[in-house]
Amino acid sequence: MKQCPYNFSIKQVNQNVYEYDENNLNVFHSHKLIESHVRLPCIGEECGAFYDGRCHYNEG
Repeated sequence: MKQCPYNFSIKQVNQNVYEYDENNLNVFHSHKLIESHVRLPCIGEECGAFYDGRCHYNEG
């Protein structure tokens, strides 16, 4: 099945790292936002850019 280059799902995961000293005080905090894009299958005739048997999304 064809995948659509313009229709995708975004998955985001937050990653936090904390470090504490001997008095249990926070001395370091790091935050990362990890994002991945997953292409979705072409939905063909259900898409507004698909007509005449093919995708016309990127045509002016």
